[in-house]
Amino acid sequence: MASAIACGAHAGRLDYQLEMTALKSDNINQSEDNEAKENVFIPRLKFDFVEEGASVDVKARGEIERRHYGNDNFDDETRSAFAGRINWSVLPRRLSLVAEDYLSEQPINIRDGRYPGNLQQVNVFIAGPSMFARFGEATRFQMDLRGADTYAEVTPGFDSRRYSASAILGQTFGASAEASLHVTATKADFDETDPNIVVDYVRRDAFLRYEGRQRNVSYVVDLGGARVDRDLASDANTTIARLTVEWQPNTSSRLRLRARRQFADEVQDLILRLSDPEEALVADLADPGSSQVSGSVYRQRDVELDYRYRGERFSFRVRPRDRNLDYLSRDDSSRTERSMAFQMGYLLRPRLNTFVDGLVRVRDFSTRDQRDIDHIYRLGVDYQVTRHWGWRAELIRNKRDSNLDDPYYVEHVAQMTVWWKR
Repeated sequence: MASAIACGAHAGRLDYQLEMTALKSDNINQSEDNEAKENVFIPRLKFDFVEEGASVDVKARGEIERRHYGNDNFDDETRSAFAGRINWSVLPRRLSLVAEDYLSEQPINIRDGRYPGNLQQVNVFIAGPSMFARFGEATRFQMDLRGADTYAEVTPGFDSRRYSASAILGQTFGASAEASLHVTATKADFDETDPNIVVDYVRRDAFLRYEGRQRNVSYVVDLGGARVDRDLASDANTTIARLTVEWQPNTSSRLRLRARRQFADEVQDLILRLSDPEEALVADLADPGSSQVSGSVYRQRDVELDYRYRGERFSFRVRPRDRNLDYLSRDDSSRTERSMAFQMGYLLRPRLNTFVDGLVRVRDFSTRDQRDIDHIYRLGVDYQVTRHWGWRAELIRNKRDSNLDDPYYVEHVAQMTVWWKR
C-alpha cells in the first residue's frame, strides 16, 4: 500500500487514496419544510505522509474533494482538511524547530447542520523553537516558544495572533513513572474585539503532572490552576484537573477514560482532535464532536469513555460522552452535550465487510430555551475487489428533534463510492 519517496538522505512513506462518490439526498439543506433534493458527485483525494529521519520528522495527512451539485440547488464547492507537523532537530537533544498546520471545515452556525452554505474553512498555523536540557540521568527541562495565526473564513472574532511560552521540568522514577511541573503563558490578540464575542487576553496555566505505567494500564494525572486576564472584561480563574487512563487487557481490546476540567477554546480543541491520528479529519454525520468557531475562552468539563474491540471478524467501538462548555464572552454558545456514538463491523468474507454506526446526542443551550436531539444511523458494506481498489455503499438516516420548530429536520442519504489506493 505504501510507496517510498526520496526525501534528502531518508525515505518518506506516502499512502494515498482516490475516490469517486455518488450521493443522493432527499433533504440536503436539512430543512423542516423546504427540503432540497440533490444528486452530488464527489471526486476525492486522501493522503498520509510520514518521514522519520535522523534530524527531520514529518507527519501529514489530508483530504480534498470537489462537490458537483447535479440539481443546481447549490454552487459547486471544494472542501479540504489537513493536519501536519514537521520537527527539525537543529541541535540533537538541544534545539528543535517545529511547525504545525491544521485546516478544517466547520459550521458557520453550530445550531444548524453540516449542509452546503453552512460550512467555512478554519485554519490554525503554529511555529516556534523547542529547547531541551538534562540535569543528570533523571531530570529534564524543556522550553517551548510558539507563535500562532488563526483564521476563519466567515465568523468574526476568531482571526488572531497568539504568542505562548511554556516550561516543563520533569523527573523520572525508574522506567514506569514520571512527575513534571508545567507552566504556560499565552497572549491572544484578535483582529476584531467585542466584549460580547471575544476580547484580547492573557492566559496562564500551571499544573503538576504524574504519568505512570503498570502492566496493561497507563495513566496521566494533571492538577493545577489557570487564570485569564481579559481586556475590557472581568478576569476569571478555574481549577485544572485532568485524568487519562488507558487499559489494554489484550491485543484485541482497549478501554480509555478521559476526564477534563479546565479552561479551553476552539483552537485548543481543534488541535487536540485533528492531531490525533485515530480521529477523522473530516467530521461525518455521526461524529460526536462539534465546534463553535469562536476565539472565546470557556470553562470546560468533559468526560469521555472509549472502548474498542477488534477481533478476526468482528469489531466494535462505543463512546459515551458528557461535556459542558461555559463561555466567558459568548453566553449564547454555552451548552451541555451528552452523546453516545457506536461503530460495529463484521467481516462476512476476507474482503467483504459490513458495518453499522450511529450517534445519539442531546444538546442543551444554557441561555436559550433550546434542546436539540440528534439521531444519526448508517448502514453500509465495503468490498475490496483487489489489493488496490474496491467499492463502498451506504445508507444514512439523519434526524433532529427540537423543542423549537426551525431546527427540526429528517434527511435520508444513499451514497456509492469507488476507491483506488496505493
